[in-house]
Amino acid sequence: MVDGVLALLATLGALVATGLLVSRAYKDRLLYLIAWSLTLVGLSLALAAMTLGFFLGYSGPLFRVMEIGAAMIGPVWLALGMIELIARYVQVRFAAWLFAVSYTVVALVILVLDPLKASLTKSLPKPGDTYDALPLLLIDGAHVVAVIALMGCAGVTAWLASKQDREAAELLIPIALVALAGVLVVSGTRGFLPGPLAVIALGAATGLVWYGAMRTIPVYDEDDYDDEYGDDYAGDQAAGYEEQGYAAPPPPEPAPPPGAPPVSPATKRGELRFPEPQAEELRFPEPPAPTTVDRAAVPEPSVPAAAAALPGLLGGLPGAGGPAGAGGADLSSACGQITVYTLLDGREEAFDRLADDLVNGARTAEPDTVIFACHEVVNAPTQRIFYQLFRDEAAFAAHRRQPHLRRFQAESRGHVLATNVIELKLGTAKVPPVPPGPSGPSGPKPPASPSPSATAPEYPGR
Repeated sequence: MVDGVLALLATLGALVATGLLVSRAYKDRLLYLIAWSLTLVGLSLALAAMTLGFFLGYSGPLFRVMEIGAAMIGPVWLALGMIELIARYVQVRFAAWLFAVSYTVVALVILVLDPLKASLTKSLPKPGDTYDALPLLLIDGAHVVAVIALMGCAGVTAWLASKQDREAAELLIPIALVALAGVLVVSGTRGFLPGPLAVIALGAATGLVWYGAMRTIPVYDEDDYDDEYGDDYAGDQAAGYEEQGYAAPPPPEPAPPPGAPPVSPATKRGELRFPEPQAEELRFPEPPAPTTVDRAAVPEPSVPAAAAALPGLLGGLPGAGGPAGAGGADLSSACGQITVYTLLDGREEAFDRLADDLVNGARTAEPDTVIFACHEVVNAPTQRIFYQLFRDEAAFAAHRRQPHLRRFQAESRGHVLATNVIELKLGTAKVPPVPPGPSGPSGPKPPASPSPSATAPEYPGR
């Protein structure tokens, strides 16, 4: 009776954990969550069969459900989800799926059809006393493969974490919990533990799998995110420069010099306007005219103003406004990449946070990155396009080793449905030179631009 009550409580807990994980897997559509959901389904069915067996007495169907769910599906698909989570080569993941599916199908047929050789009572039956040699061999093989895979994945993750791999360090605790769950599943189905301990082992395994799965999914909180990256970065985000096609936002607006005319109260934060005629210098670079505005209505900027605006148009990144900019930026060896991301519904905001962080990292830590921009697609809210231009192949290779890129790749995985990458090599391009006169301290100041109320359109930010 006590064994039955304990098994009933474990079954209820397993059903709750299974429902939560299946719901999350349906929402995220991640393969490792799907594999672990199937693991919890198998464990829940096994615990339900154990509950009925303790109360009503075991029968052939109940014993087969228990062995198929906990002894076969549980460990095999638990190991498959682990490999799907940490393996970085598609060949390894494909081989794991091929083995798990084929092995499960063959084992299911044999475990269902093979005759039982012992009578069953209300005591927990042992597989060795009930099955013949072939089903026992399949169960033992599944357990050996699962334990080796789980321990190997945990060891590889720990080794990578010791090498300062950030993704491995973040996954180390959930992977250790899932590996412990695999050990409990194997221990509870081998027949070595008495009935109550076997029930506790399987119930604890379901809880560990659910908790480990939840720990692998990044959760973003608006307040925590702003606190982590500072008020300056939150202000840059709100400025809306990405919508203008810039690679990264400029630094915060400086205080106006003494004697400067006050800013109009109608000017909203994030809007780009041409300066007043009395202003001595541009507060922001003049943006390029959008394609939806008639060029005839936009005054042509002077050559000094266009040259001074070039570093801002390239997102403030070194490489276009450095020493080579005096006679035109040297981009003869430039290369680039266009990456098209198709996002899952409802994940646009979280992905955009990661993209902003990535662009900010490229601006501050990659001096040879010329352009790094993330674009939204009109009438396609779930698509994002990254355009990247690097000074040469060495800069491109250095970019791929950056920690902020690896963090973006790891944490954006749960938001992306599909990715398409296009490699580029710069062909014909025009980079306007920076004349030495106006840029020097003793050169004449650029002429003041016309008043914005005359003919110049506004360029609102996000």
